[in-house]
Amino acid sequence: MLRFYVEVARTAFRRQLIYRWANLAGLFTNVFFGAVISYVIIALFHARPVVAGYDVRDTLRYTWLVQAMIMVVLPFGWFDLLLTIRTGEVAADLNKPCDFYWYWFSREVGRDAYYLIFRGVPTYVAGMLLFGFGMPPGFSYWLPFALSLGAGAALGIAYRFLANLVSFWLIEGRAAAGLAYVIALFCAGSYVPIAFFPSGLRAVVEWLPFSALLNAPAEIFIGTAAASAVPLLLARQALWLVALTLAARGLTTLAGRRVVVQGG
Repeated sequence: MLRFYVEVARTAFRRQLIYRWANLAGLFTNVFFGAVISYVIIALFHARPVVAGYDVRDTLRYTWLVQAMIMVVLPFGWFDLLLTIRTGEVAADLNKPCDFYWYWFSREVGRDAYYLIFRGVPTYVAGMLLFGFGMPPGFSYWLPFALSLGAGAALGIAYRFLANLVSFWLIEGRAAAGLAYVIALFCAGSYVPIAFFPSGLRAVVEWLPFSALLNAPAEIFIGTAAASAVPLLLARQALWLVALTLAARGLTTLAGRRVVVQGG
């Protein structure tokens, strides 16, 4: 069965290769927004050399890393499952001789791998070339960053899967899913680092699953997370990943009882 899920992921990866021009357009979009935000950041740090422990180089690295990771973690704009629920195609997926959740999870792992290679790496390299902030010094952060990014990507799959499941109960589920995505984008640190939030809001957001999507990997990568805090960040990601995965599987079981197809 594991081989089946590997093949599903590989097929999803190859499917994305077809859309080369769409990916190129998306890459330019990431670079454009990264550049716009970067100039705002540079203007901010002309007034204040350090903000919440971040200097201008740290914040530029954070900004471009988020732009690089955002299509890998994808906390917004995904309605693939929702559309199959609306059209009734979900009945065929539920009857496949495999686990429904892991089938979709495998598809998204293949998509994430594609975007990591063809969108994430080029976006960050473009930021380095345009603004000259380079890579963080040392190599000790690479392994925890890889673990954190993998956990964030898996958490992103579980989160958007849950957001799409609302369509089993709502006639127009895109509004609810869209609201879930807006909240995730803001609370994940995709606009500004969570460290820039007011202290009260930051204390709450850091313990929500959204911080584990983008902010945790970014803080580990740029080194603003102390070495002693890295295990806590990883443990928090693991905890939310288990919780959201169990919630997705449990809700799928409930949703499956609502599916009615002709003939039974």
